[in-house]
Amino acid sequence: MKRLFNKIRSNKGNSLAEFAVTAAMMATLATTAAPRFSGVGDAGKANQTKQNLDKIGGMVNQFFMNTSAPYSSTNRLGEGQGRLPGQAKYDVQVGGYSNLDELMGDLTPVYSDDGSVQTEASYSRWAAYSGASGAGHPGPKWRSVFGTNVVDPNYLGGVTNESLGTQFAHDEFKAYLSKDEGAIKSPYRQGHYVFAVIPGGTKYYYDDVDGSLKTRQCNDCGPIMVIADAYNPSKYHTIKSFN
Repeated sequence: MKRLFNKIRSNKGNSLAEFAVTAAMMATLATTAAPRFSGVGDAGKANQTKQNLDKIGGMVNQFFMNTSAPYSSTNRLGEGQGRLPGQAKYDVQVGGYSNLDELMGDLTPVYSDDGSVQTEASYSRWAAYSGASGAGHPGPKWRSVFGTNVVDPNYLGGVTNESLGTQFAHDEFKAYLSKDEGAIKSPYRQGHYVFAVIPGGTKYYYDDVDGSLKTRQCNDCGPIMVIADAYNPSKYHTIKSFN
């Protein structure tokens, strides 16, 4: 490419035909390189949002550990029983899902016998939500990780804040960020981070025979949080289980 630019700069009596050939070569290089650079950009965004989800997941782990421990001068978040951001206590649901099977149903596509996707997951790719016309849209079942005030209103998709009465869930998340850091942002324009909590008190396990998801009562089992990028929750999500 550099040689081509030099050739144009020092034309030295080259014919118009030669110049036209050079220009055509440059145009070809530009058009063939564009999709490649676009692919690199898409991969970079995918990797970035996965890293962000891992970081938020680490914050959730620390929050649960802190609340599990007794209150002390060195651990002012101690409550003696672990819970997750947005929960009043460990067996409280946050968002619109009462069980893990229902939540994963919204994130899992239906596959054909040949392995291809027959039906996209309900919460797949960003989609607008508009009041009653958005009936069935999964967005309102989710809560904002860092608060709806840091999200472009055009891309909220029905997601709301979770109130604890005296504070919001996003305040508990933000307590694990430095003041200079600010809210973690999705690399996607339509993206932002959302979560839902399945209440504790229930044990989830897969049946060894048919592979189906089973449940049983378990007072010692903690909650489960699913964190996702609203750009495409089906593809970009992580599960933090304290079950």
